[in-house]
Amino acid sequence: MKRRILLLLAALLVVGTIAFASTACSSKTTTASEEDAPAIAMTVHVKDGEFDQRDIEIEAGGTVMWINDDVSDHDLQFLAPNKLYSGVIKPEKAWVHTFAAAGNYDYYCDFHNTMKGVVVVRPAP
Repeated sequence: MKRRILLLLAALLVVGTIAFASTACSSKTTTASEEDAPAIAMTVHVKDGEFDQRDIEIEAGGTVMWINDDVSDHDLQFLAPNKLYSGVIKPEKAWVHTFAAAGNYDYYCDFHNTMKGVVVVRPAP
């Protein structure tokens, strides 16, 4: 019985030492995906059943992030010039898209079809 207790205490001591050492020496590591993530040109917040901002303007190659700050699910359905779908954006989640080509990208929320917006993409200089 004493031997089991001593082995258990030794195991706890080893685990505690490893946990302390890893915490004391920890640092933030940047992954390749974080480094390669595109810069966000505009952010649209989805809240209170509306897009805040409804109409935005960016340059071609710009990236837009939609953040769902609402209590319900939303999605983005783009009609033109290319059909594009965000998938369901849950509360406290976001969706990011880079617009490569110039044009007017009209969109709406399929769950709440009165929610509409447009991304105007200007040609890059």
